[in-house]
Amino acid sequence: MVRSRGSALLHTTAACVSLLVLALGAGCPPKDGLPQHYADPEAMIAEFERDERDAWAMPDRVVRSLAIETKDGVIADIGAGSGYFSRRLAHEVPAGKVYAVDVDDTFREHIERNRESWGTPNIEPHLAFYDDPALPAGEIDMVFMSNTYPYIRDRIQYLERLNSALKPGGLLVIIGFRPDASPPADSGAPEPKFRSSVDAVEAEAEAAGFALEREEKFLPHQHFLIFKKAP
Repeated sequence: MVRSRGSALLHTTAACVSLLVLALGAGCPPKDGLPQHYADPEAMIAEFERDERDAWAMPDRVVRSLAIETKDGVIADIGAGSGYFSRRLAHEVPAGKVYAVDVDDTFREHIERNRESWGTPNIEPHLAFYDDPALPAGEIDMVFMSNTYPYIRDRIQYLERLNSALKPGGLLVIIGFRPDASPPADSGAPEPKFRSSVDAVEAEAEAAGFALEREEKFLPHQHFLIFKKAP
């Protein structure tokens, strides 16, 4: 990544509790915001991969519903974590690539160790910055974001950067816990006050140059919104 920014990033990280888990929001979290750090990333990998997660996250159905037809497409999974969705997306683009975007080196190492055994050598771990996914401009077909949105500090600016990374007509997928949902206690869902409504997400995405294409409503605790990059 850009080393001049990397030096500043290291100073910012040192001032925080521990490593940031998702590629979002610069600096330490405000007192009334969500903590962005995991003290034990290895333990979180185990949490992300709990078998119980499949029952409510429905990852295979989520990916099928995206109807990805271009087998050489390029996808960016923002806040990839353990690669829970990255590997499923990668199977859909065997001749393409999935950028597993995160800022935590532990997650990067985990994906690098496991991508061959998953049958997904086309996953490319991608270290990013707090406030910038640092993706190549105009090269991405789809940006996928699951349970990441509440951790973004300046959402419109971040979405604008994702917009710049997308090809014309590219898609932005945002999945997040609904404010009125009662997900399992071990789901990792933030408190309702930190969750965004469909209307709020749509408004911010539109401000960043996206138009809502459709909403899938089969997830029990989460909204599932698919936007297209506006012309």
